[in-house]
Amino acid sequence: MRFTLLVKYFRAHATTILFITGFIFDAIILPNLEDIRARFIGILYLCLIALFIFIREWIVSRNTANSLEKKAFSIVTFGISYFSGSALSFVFIYTLRSGALSVSWPLFVVLFICILANEAVSTHNFRFTLDVAIFFIAMLFFTVFIVPFFTKEQNDETFLLSLGIALVLSLLYVTFLKRSSETAEYEAPRSYALAVGIPMFVGMMYFLNVIPAVPLSLRESGIYHKVERFPSGAFEGLHEPITMKLARFRTQTYHLTPYDDGIYFFSSIYAPAELTAPISHVWEYYNETQKKWVESTIISFDLAGGRTDGYRAYSQKQNITEGLWRVTVKVDTNRIVGRQTFRVKKVSDVVGLQKVEL
Repeated sequence: MRFTLLVKYFRAHATTILFITGFIFDAIILPNLEDIRARFIGILYLCLIALFIFIREWIVSRNTANSLEKKAFSIVTFGISYFSGSALSFVFIYTLRSGALSVSWPLFVVLFICILANEAVSTHNFRFTLDVAIFFIAMLFFTVFIVPFFTKEQNDETFLLSLGIALVLSLLYVTFLKRSSETAEYEAPRSYALAVGIPMFVGMMYFLNVIPAVPLSLRESGIYHKVERFPSGAFEGLHEPITMKLARFRTQTYHLTPYDDGIYFFSSIYAPAELTAPISHVWEYYNETQKKWVESTIISFDLAGGRTDGYRAYSQKQNITEGLWRVTVKVDTNRIVGRQTFRVKKVSDVVGLQKVEL
């Protein structure tokens, strides 16, 4: 009895279950974005989604509904759901790995909306539009992630080029797809609107600094009392001992003493080989009166990728006041790679400072 109920539940929610399964599975197995296998996996997912949507519409257009076509229709529908979840996992997992969650959370809202829509939509026309929209979203972000590997640069021009490529591919796919069935033909104006509207929406998110600077990722960051770089290229930092629990779940407190010549922020940024980008450490303090973050200092670097442990750099902030501070690592003062927030408190002395190799 319980097994029968389980089977009925699965059939009723099969597309959503497969959608989530594809997402979770890829979240576990996906390699680093620089790994060429990751790029082949992403291309494979997109090709399968595009092919399955076309096959499903072709089956619908035949309007014979024999037993073989019914089975084929179910298989490709489940395939679209599974690989759509996988393709979106490609987007959101690499976003999570590369960007600050406090900044990129709107993308996870988009994922949640896709899951809800996948569960709620049942009629064929709306299912067609939803599948096409998810396909365009996944293809757009895959393009945004991959194009910097070919241009060897990460900047505004590269991002706009990615949007342009995704826009053209989406328009070409709609032109090809509308020949598959009456539904595709009828929904073509809406599909064209999605092909144009999704890149415009993502472009807006870019200028609002919602999209992290993939494929760059912040490997390591920290606040130190002193950072030194030796002629050998090695870095050494002096910091207060903190527990892992404190570091992950609470804002770190930096105890500023009269002996400090400033506060040091260290970052290690992973970038694929030969990729270059202008990097900035943006120091900001929280204005309690105005209830907003105020930019204080910008320190810029030129990143050169390819180092396994990441491109390492540090900045120093002098004449710092008590209160809440943060340092945001950005590409060209725009797209956010990562961020660290900390609180400054003045004290007479700090005991137990530790040296660490960075």
